[in-house]
Amino acid sequence: MGFNTIRDIIAELNRQAAEHQVHRLLLIKRITADPTYQREIKRIQRAHGSDIFHSAPDGWRVVLEPSSDADCPHFSPSVSALMNEVHMNEASLSCIRAKIEALSTFLVPAFRLPPEVLVLIFKAGGRMPHDGPVTESSVPRPFPLVVASVSRQWREIAINTPDLWTNIVIKHPRPYGWVPLCLQRSCGQPIDITIDCRSTNLLTAPVVDEIMAMLMPHVHRWRRFALMTSDPAIVYTIGRRLADAQAPQLRHLQLSLSGSSGNQEVVLHDILQGGAEALSSVRFDSLATPWGSPPLVNLTTLDLRWLWLRTRLQYDQFRDMLAASPRLRALILRGTYIHLHSGRTYPPLAIPTLRYLELSGDNVCRMSSLLATPALEELTLANLDETEFREFVDSLPDGRDGGRYPALRALSLLNASMCTPTRGFMLALPTISHLTVINSATAKFLELFRKEHAEDGLLSWPRLRKLTLVDDVDYFLLYGVVRERAALHLPLERLVLNAPFIHDASLVSTLEKFVEVDIVKDVDLDH
Repeated sequence: MGFNTIRDIIAELNRQAAEHQVHRLLLIKRITADPTYQREIKRIQRAHGSDIFHSAPDGWRVVLEPSSDADCPHFSPSVSALMNEVHMNEASLSCIRAKIEALSTFLVPAFRLPPEVLVLIFKAGGRMPHDGPVTESSVPRPFPLVVASVSRQWREIAINTPDLWTNIVIKHPRPYGWVPLCLQRSCGQPIDITIDCRSTNLLTAPVVDEIMAMLMPHVHRWRRFALMTSDPAIVYTIGRRLADAQAPQLRHLQLSLSGSSGNQEVVLHDILQGGAEALSSVRFDSLATPWGSPPLVNLTTLDLRWLWLRTRLQYDQFRDMLAASPRLRALILRGTYIHLHSGRTYPPLAIPTLRYLELSGDNVCRMSSLLATPALEELTLANLDETEFREFVDSLPDGRDGGRYPALRALSLLNASMCTPTRGFMLALPTISHLTVINSATAKFLELFRKEHAEDGLLSWPRLRKLTLVDDVDYFLLYGVVRERAALHLPLERLVLNAPFIHDASLVSTLEKFVEVDIVKDVDLDH
């Protein structure tokens, strides 16, 4: 008889298990009906009471704890033989049930997915951020190790998918063999490395140096390298390793020194002096290297955060750094980053290729006026006080004549203490189609969007199509804005709200009559 599917095999095993169970019950019935068995049971009960027995659901009696050999039942040879047959039957039945359980796992939908689909799922999972341990263990267990331990099939697929092992995230010294395992199983593919020391004090400078000793022979494969730490000693350790290194495939480099131990900063005088010709994206937090010289040239993304006294850029250095990357498309400047003397006028800095700009700190108004970015499409302003925001608004020229940002389509405000936006603010940025407000006085914007604030029948930001509000939101005010814009044939197409709205499905459903609604629970403010 042949079996075509796993279900056929399981059905046959179930049939065998049923036969074993029927045979077992017949054996027990023969044992309990035997007169010699009954007399022996009564003898032991008279001597010790019935407490030393317990009855199974099928009536099978078992001696619990006899105190001596004399207490043990002495059955006839025929009854003993039947008992042995029952025990053998039960052993066989246990094996059959174990096989059924093992085979049943393959009937779970996830285990029936084609290997090529599982490969895609594994690759996506390996790239997803995991803030905490993937398993119940207090030590984070990397995603590839988790999926490789689920079943024999998953393990085979995981081991033979090199891309799954190219994302090497290190947040703890354990598991100890994780790094060499990734280097082996990635099979020469480009690798992305993240060393995050912020959640444990076990990743000390000597430990990180040992990890780097394993990674450096593969520096020619590095595609991305990111370090996050609050210990300057670790940054210096990485700096010594990278000083003369050559990383021909490296595209992104992040060295972030952060924490609550004061305005600490690190200066690395040499980095990647062997060459990193593919490098296009750099992020430095509280860290400086020789600005405007290799490898910080020909960048498309530059991200500088919290450059303190020794690392802060002077205007001339910043100008030369921009000149060394003529195709810059994204510029992020957070906290303190460039020293602009009070009362001094500086020549404008043209960045004609820039598409994304993020500014925060005390110099937002001066920097936005200093940078000439005619092709800018996305602007993010973060951590502004009300005075700085007011100065920024007042500095904007009228957008009807082109304005400062003629191509701007997306504006994001993060943690901005705002004055009430005026009609002039809207006119200075007339091309906005996407607005994101995170902890930045949402109600003030919504009021300005109402019909009663329209000028000559024209609503503020008539091109607005996507609105993201991660803040306390007045539902009735929001509903009025959404409904009015739909009635005036200027509808919002997508509305993104924070998690509190998800607790009242009725509120969401009323909004969905006019606009597509998405709910977000977490927002990464450190992208």
